[in-house]
Amino acid sequence: MEGFIMVPLTALGISIPDKAILLLGLLISNSKQHGYAYGRNQYYAEKLDCSTRTITKLLRILEDHYFIKIEDRQSFRRRIIINQERLTNPNYFSELVEQAIQHNK
Repeated sequence: MEGFIMVPLTALGISIPDKAILLLGLLISNSKQHGYAYGRNQYYAEKLDCSTRTITKLLRILEDHYFIKIEDRQSFRRRIIINQERLTNPNYFSELVEQAIQHNK
């Protein structure tokens, strides 16, 4: 079955690997039904033709850039929550930094 992955424009133009952006697209697609993604790393590794270790690293990158939040990381029932505000607001990260600066004054 042929298909495609949609990625948010806010994920383009930042310094993260291309596969992280593709993984984000898969996570967004998989989260549509339940509001979160729950696939195993093996599933995503097969879809992106890479290792499960690479998926683990890519998930960390997406989390570090506030695109996702992982709940119950070590559980069989982990949930990968998409940060919708980060997807729709191109200034999200700079606003987050500004808030932190204001908080620390």
